[in-house]
Amino acid sequence: MQISLDEDQVALLAAVAQRRVHSDPRFTKPDFEREPGQPGHRRATQRLQPLKAYRLVELDPDAEPDQWGVRFYRLTALGERVLAQVREQEQSERDRPADGPDAPPAVAGPDR
Repeated sequence: MQISLDEDQVALLAAVAQRRVHSDPRFTKPDFEREPGQPGHRRATQRLQPLKAYRLVELDPDAEPDQWGVRFYRLTALGERVLAQVREQEQSERDRPADGPDAPPAVAGPDR
């Protein structure tokens, strides 16, 4: 199966790995992401749908809900592999020399 994720989905996948995404049953759209350095939470229900469809994330069945029923999401084994591949790809892109044969061509601006 081909899995294609955009940057926001990869960021959300990483947030799940960092235990920053949870489900709160007190809300009709119950999924939220806690962003570091930001007050409050960002809604994540719609953004989680593709990750759930690919079976990359799941509610953590081993974690006990808190007093309000809040439970964290976790990566599945497939989600861990996908995130590891993305991180490897990002690292190889950072390690690529800027003036090597794989470097993008330099773009010159208009002469003034």
